[in-house]
Amino acid sequence: MIYSESLEKAASIAKKTIDDLAEEKIAANPQNFTVWFDQLTGRNPELTRFIDRAREQGLEFSPDQMRKIYDRFIVPGNSNDDDNANSWSQRIGDVAAQIAKALGDVGDGTEKYGAILEKFSGNLSGTENSTDLAHVIGDILSETQSMNGQINNLQNRVSDSSEELEDLRRELADTKRDAMTDKLTGLANRRCFDETLIQMTDDAKESGKPLCLAICDVDHFKKFNDTHGHQVGDQVLKLMGRILVENIKGSDLPARYGGEEFVIILPETPLNGASIVADHLREKLAGRKLSRKGSEDSYGKVTMSIGVTEYLIGESMDELIKRADSLLYKAKQDGRNRICAARAHPGLQKAS
Repeated sequence: MIYSESLEKAASIAKKTIDDLAEEKIAANPQNFTVWFDQLTGRNPELTRFIDRAREQGLEFSPDQMRKIYDRFIVPGNSNDDDNANSWSQRIGDVAAQIAKALGDVGDGTEKYGAILEKFSGNLSGTENSTDLAHVIGDILSETQSMNGQINNLQNRVSDSSEELEDLRRELADTKRDAMTDKLTGLANRRCFDETLIQMTDDAKESGKPLCLAICDVDHFKKFNDTHGHQVGDQVLKLMGRILVENIKGSDLPARYGGEEFVIILPETPLNGASIVADHLREKLAGRKLSRKGSEDSYGKVTMSIGVTEYLIGESMDELIKRADSLLYKAKQDGRNRICAARAHPGLQKAS
């Protein structure tokens, strides 16, 4: 992390950091200080937005919560990427070395075989009778069989190495998929969402085709979680995942953004079309019954609010997300279990 604040500015932010930590009853250790200092500088808009919303909702900044925030926004979960890359490089390098050795061994054998044939060729001119000729032919056949054995050995070794490479390819594909998937819901995770949105906004710039983003948030999730427990809360999140998977098709990408928030990227979709999709999802969730396992007892209706907006050519990804998020909050302020869609922030343009 590079900090460019002047001495005076840094001192001012540091004082504000200490004051805020004391107000929130958060220990002023290096981890927590870094989180709070960084969000106050404004250089990490997603972190600032997360902290602001947490404070608005009155969430407790427990030691465990602060550690999660630190891991997510300050040192996101890519710390093992270099180690993983080195591990894969080593494993693929080992297989390549096996193939190279097999080829080298046969290369040495081929060179030796050629020299032997050349020697036999000279011997042929000196044969005086059929017995001598038979001996030379027998020697050639013997060496040829030996060479065939080496070639067969090469084929087997290369075949084994090819199978190993294919296994590595499948394992690497599985690893990559796991790295892009949210384990609880099976949806794309935050990392996959970020990478996809960057690509989609670039495509929209080039093509001029519309691109929309929807942010969905489970209504009263914290209260639901506190009342029924985390396991039931996880069931709610899994239900959200199923609703999105069952009802979003084509090139649209649903993802878990974090906590009870979900996002949907809708390429080549205008705002009115994205609004229809979002409202359909809202109705589908509200119409599903979440019951106690092995019982008809219901936990009550689960609903969500959704903010939908359209990408404006040239704006940053953070601006797009922030606008969708502000529309989500407008939907919640208007009573929840509804969508709010607009091309501008609430108050600048009426929701459609």
